[in-house]
Amino acid sequence: MLVSMYGIENRGVRYISAVLRQAGFEPHLVLFKRWVNNRIRPPTECEAQLLAGLARKINPLLIGFGFGSPYFKIVRDLTDMLRAATPAPMLWGGIHPTVCPEECIAHADFVCVGEGEFAALELCRALEEGRDPGGIPGLWSRRGPETRPGPARALLEDLDSLPYPDYMQANTVFIEDNRASEIDPIAQTVEYRIYPTRGCPYNCSYCYNSTLKNMYKGLGRYYRIRGVDGVIGELRHALRLFPRTRRVKFDGDVFAFPKPWLRDFCAAYARDIGVPFEILTYPGELDEEDLRALRRAGLDKIQTGIQSGSDREVSAVYGRRSTCSDIRELSRVARRAGVGIVFDLIFDNPLATPEDKRAMIELLLELERPFKIYLYSLTVFPKTAIARELIERGIITADGVEGRATKSFSQFRLSFDYPRPPEDVYWISLAILSSKSFIPRRLIRALLNSEHFRRNPGALKFAARLSDLAKTVAIALGMLARGELTRFKIRQYGTMGQIISQ
Repeated sequence: MLVSMYGIENRGVRYISAVLRQAGFEPHLVLFKRWVNNRIRPPTECEAQLLAGLARKINPLLIGFGFGSPYFKIVRDLTDMLRAATPAPMLWGGIHPTVCPEECIAHADFVCVGEGEFAALELCRALEEGRDPGGIPGLWSRRGPETRPGPARALLEDLDSLPYPDYMQANTVFIEDNRASEIDPIAQTVEYRIYPTRGCPYNCSYCYNSTLKNMYKGLGRYYRIRGVDGVIGELRHALRLFPRTRRVKFDGDVFAFPKPWLRDFCAAYARDIGVPFEILTYPGELDEEDLRALRRAGLDKIQTGIQSGSDREVSAVYGRRSTCSDIRELSRVARRAGVGIVFDLIFDNPLATPEDKRAMIELLLELERPFKIYLYSLTVFPKTAIARELIERGIITADGVEGRATKSFSQFRLSFDYPRPPEDVYWISLAILSSKSFIPRRLIRALLNSEHFRRNPGALKFAARLSDLAKTVAIALGMLARGELTRFKIRQYGTMGQIISQ
């Protein structure tokens, strides 16, 4: 029984399910509550008991949880509860067990460190055959008080050797709203997410990659790409499963490929798929020729990180190699190529100075309109470079890191209903207004020099919220016209109290 916590897309769990199925096991996939922006709620007693009832009914060989750091305490409590319902051993995997195995093995019987497809398969075979599972690469085990870390597992080189992740399979259950439904809720969406890569060539301080790269030294290439045939093959398979698909989103850390790969991909995607798609990219990764070719294939939006408008903050704090000049150039070439663009910004960073925050607004005022912005509140994940710095400087304690903290439950994408100093509200409001084409730039520049609004940002905040509402309505109408606005998407993002900036 494989349990995905607060993530119905959870590709890691779905890949493990597919590998186990291919090997002759019978995986039962439990999708335990969906992710909802800034409204993560712990499970109710009823939902916990529904999970326990499933465990008793299935009587599984193994129960596996896949989860990220914010859900550590929830998984800990569910694991304790399940021990009274089933004798099945408990396996924890995902990014939090990977970076914090010593914390997790105190509660689980097994902890998967790193990529889990074949570690889970070897564990299931050992349990089925009654063999000692100790020593499986990539797996920590516990026998009573004794903890046994297994040897490190090499990274999977051939990503195309994996089966496609499991979707719409029998034995799939969705638990939410005090109900257990035998459905795969992914069918409620019209957007298909695909991961064409693993790892990342960059080393941003707030990202887990800043930790994982050190963990995987000597274990193989960290950044790996799938072949064009494998990517297109999965998308063909997905369109057969989900004929209502209106958009493909290329997830992963970055869309970075050699030019021959891009050439072959563009030809194959235009010929065989034809659905509008979007990508995540890094400033300077794609030139104008690349963007024009991708646009002809169906690309209509790119998402990229500004994070800050200050080269100092970008480099010294976030560990990124991009510069403001790179951002300006990407803005220009995206406009010329006819591709929409979304810029990611990070706020609530205690290491940012007033000069850094002003530089962000000045940069936004230089970018080609129209554009969208996604505002994020800095979330501190365990053992990342920025977590270490904030703790070493005494700005936060270990209790401020996700796993112990749950800030992301209520403030992942930034919203105004989170307590902040007036000056931070001022900078956020200006950033929001800067992304609205219907607001004159000269007005924002005047506000940028207003000491009154810096100290009293109430009216500015109201204007920013109003502009967000207007832009959100326009975006929603466009999505409705394209068949992309679903009840599922509204539930994820659509609360009036927490309208997100775009």
